[in-house]
Amino acid sequence: MELSKIEIRKKNIIDTATKVFAQRGFQEATITEIAKEAKVSEASIYEYFSTKEGLLFSIPAESSHTLFEVMAFHLKLIRGAANKLRAIVFLLMDSYQNSPDFAAVLMLFLKHNKKFLDTEGHHAIKEGIKQITQVIEEGIAANEFRNDLNPYLVRSMILGTIEHLVTNWVMTGTPETLTDFVDPLIDNIILGIEATPRANMP
Repeated sequence: MELSKIEIRKKNIIDTATKVFAQRGFQEATITEIAKEAKVSEASIYEYFSTKEGLLFSIPAESSHTLFEVMAFHLKLIRGAANKLRAIVFLLMDSYQNSPDFAAVLMLFLKHNKKFLDTEGHHAIKEGIKQITQVIEEGIAANEFRNDLNPYLVRSMILGTIEHLVTNWVMTGTPETLTDFVDPLIDNIILGIEATPRANMP
């Protein structure tokens, strides 16, 4: 489905703002800079976003919705809760790796902004990560994971580790490739939550 001219213009503004915020920082960046970079007037930006903060909050909505749609599609094709968790972590890490400006905006300027909690973008993320909880619950029900697990805590461990790795990557450039950490991360998580622990490796 083709985007309308209005949708194209709005997407251009959001994409440009993501780049400018990531490079300059939210506080330092100005609507004037964003307008110049996007090749639109400042008035055009204010047609869609009433404030600079409103523009910031709009950034995750569409990209998060698309990511979690892709995730849901792939999960339907995968058997086993552990394999599904591995796929989820890969998709998240790969998404951040391929969108470093978005990763910077999300981790540095949105994650700890209380006002962000009441936005469409946060709602999209909140709904999307429910898939992680569902997979953990599925693993418990199938006796793949321990039945004394708290799905929320397991999800928090996974997301917290991802957030730490991505934030460090955004700020220092290391690790060079985020997806290199998918298997070590999930292997360690699975060792702690699987119903029948694997024999110790020699």
